Amino acid sequence: MPWGDSAEGDQFFWSVFGDDPEHWPVTICSRNGPWWHYEGGMVQFLAEFCDGALEPWALPLVKPEITGWAVEGGGWRQPA
Repeated sequence: MPWGDSAEGDQFFWSVFGDDPEHWPVTICSRNGPWWHYEGGMVQFLAEFCDGALEPWALPLVKPEITGWAVEGGGWRQPA
C-alpha cells in the first residue's frame, strides 16, 4: 500500500503482511536500486532516514536546511 514518494522518484509502501497494520514493514522502491524492507514503522523510518542513522541504500542523502516558501531565496516574510 503506497504512502509516499520522493522528489527523485523513489516510492514508499507498507507491505501488508497479516491483519495488524502496526506490524506492516516499510518497503522502499528506489529508482536507483532494488526494493528493500525496513522492519520499523513509517515514522521511525522517516526519523532515521532524515537524521542519517539509517543506511540509505540507493536513496539520496537528506540535506536538511530550513527555508521558507514565502520569500524568494528562502526565509520567512516578517509581518509589517
